[in-house]
Amino acid sequence: MKNRYGDEYNFEKIGENLYTITGDLKHWRLLGKENQTKVDYSDLGAIDPSGGPYISSGFKIGNQKVKKISMDKDKDLFLFEVE
Repeated sequence: MKNRYGDEYNFEKIGENLYTITGDLKHWRLLGKENQTKVDYSDLGAIDPSGGPYISSGFKIGNQKVKKISMDKDKDLFLFEVE
């Protein structure tokens, strides 16, 4: 897939109901959930790489909806739990 800047990315299944995103995405904006005082990397509200896609709860990966977004900071991976 390509975002609006032409950067390629893919969602890779890494477990049952668990995906990560791979590709040429370079700059990321991480968003916490409403009423959080700081960003909780184990329970993010959304992520937004430059050029997209903007991913929040309800975003579809294939035909499954994202229900939780987290980041494994040690491996530099975003994780998406789907329904």
